[in-house]
Amino acid sequence: MLTTKRLRLRNLCDGDVNTIFDYRNDVRCNRYQRYTDTTREYLEGFVKEYSNSRFLSLEPEQHYAIVLRETSQMIGDLSVFFTPGDNCFTLGITIAPLYQSNGYAYELLGNVTALLREKYPSADIVALIDKDNLASISLFKKLKFTEECYAESIKSLVYVLQGETKK
Repeated sequence: MLTTKRLRLRNLCDGDVNTIFDYRNDVRCNRYQRYTDTTREYLEGFVKEYSNSRFLSLEPEQHYAIVLRETSQMIGDLSVFFTPGDNCFTLGITIAPLYQSNGYAYELLGNVTALLREKYPSADIVALIDKDNLASISLFKKLKFTEECYAESIKSLVYVLQGETKK
């Protein structure tokens, strides 16, 4: 699927539920997230529903476990949403608090955006970020995303990495 210097993406599996439950219910991690349900029961269904996602396909919604290469310890998850009418991929990432501020999100997203750009050169790549989430704003700026606007309807800053335009 995707392997970087320190990380590996893999499909979600039943054993991930406890890890996801822990960080999605940690105030340090979820204060900028928009999860509506973080119960174990919901997360069991979530993992089951997305355990067969096909990496960077045109499926409308995909979710993957982010694990350390050396230990296979799950440290977070990646979400990819595809909107065909807009030819747009929206990325979301959560890194567990214990593993934040180590450059993992930058490492993973840099590789994911490069693969998306290679596979779908004309597609826009988008991130929706809470206006108070300074760490994510800084991360996406470092990844060369530009701020497009603030969308009041979803209470998010919209950051975009523009796709190639056809000549």
